[in-house]
Amino acid sequence: MESLAYLFRLSTAGLFLDTNTFREQRDNPAALRDGFLVVALVGIVVGVASLIGNVLSALASPDPQAILDIVQRSIERTPFFIELQRANPTINLDPFFIQLSEIVGSTRWSGLIGAVATPFVYLAGWLIYGAVAHLAARSLGGEGTLAQTLGCTALASGANLLAVVQIVPFAQAAGTTLLGLIGCYLGLRAAHNLSAWRAFWAALVGPIILILLLLVMSCGALAVLVAALRGN
Repeated sequence: MESLAYLFRLSTAGLFLDTNTFREQRDNPAALRDGFLVVALVGIVVGVASLIGNVLSALASPDPQAILDIVQRSIERTPFFIELQRANPTINLDPFFIQLSEIVGSTRWSGLIGAVATPFVYLAGWLIYGAVAHLAARSLGGEGTLAQTLGCTALASGANLLAVVQIVPFAQAAGTTLLGLIGCYLGLRAAHNLSAWRAFWAALVGPIILILLLLVMSCGALAVLVAALRGN
């Protein structure tokens, strides 16, 4: 088992775009195993940071139930609602706000769920993207194996370490997606000895397919909605 210091050094290759480390990873006989550990480690670090940030944000924020109570009382005191209640005395906002309170209360565990799910989401994204990028790179003349592709693209997950800033309440990281794509580009170029443009297109195939799928799903959902409206 590799040391944590070694795995953190690998993860910083994606954060600082260290091309030498990408090349070393290509020739690493344990590239797939180390890549798996790097992605998992980054996911754990980001998940824990997000959890701590959510806890601190909750402590710094007012009680959600108190906010809902204030909103309900404010609405009930408006002239419009008073007149509406005079016309229909059965109108009561209590059921609506009780249900809203239950929804808000159910989100209290979202931070913990997110922290636990983050490593698995990162690992799933890495495997899916790596497989698609490998096929694209090979079709463009790449020479690397699937293990080399996954081992090198795993280092790109180090870009997600920027999300550690979430440990500060209400802070958000920007640029992780772009930095991650650049890291994937470097990883594919190192793993497959591709030219700059071929590595560029291999790195973009996955996101392009995802965008097309989202467009198709959006168009399908819109078509279903239009058909349902016409049916009514």
